[in-house]
Amino acid sequence: MQGQAAGIDIQKSGGGSHPGQSPSILIRGSRSVKAGNGPLIVVDGIPFQGSIDDINQDDVASVEVLKDASSTAIYGSRGANGVILVTTKRGRTGQKPTVSYSGYAGFTSGWVNTR
Repeated sequence: MQGQAAGIDIQKSGGGSHPGQSPSILIRGSRSVKAGNGPLIVVDGIPFQGSIDDINQDDVASVEVLKDASSTAIYGSRGANGVILVTTKRGRTGQKPTVSYSGYAGFTSGWVNTR
């Protein structure tokens, strides 16, 4: 997302030295000393309580960022730090479901010493 819109700052936690850590996302800069500065994440119109890392990247159709007064007008005080709108891919009516499977099967036997 960084570089796609002006004013978005994404930093890895701990200088990137901690694998698996969620990044710190600031859309409108640091606005509070004690309260959180993270943006509101909305997935398919529903406020999302988890981290941005909890969303499967393969399911994302589009991402939009609201960072001006419109985010506060729509989402109230929760949108004061900016809003990340995530739209996921959805199934379509009349489309047949697809199932994929990947597996492995094999035999193993121990080495037997016949001496």
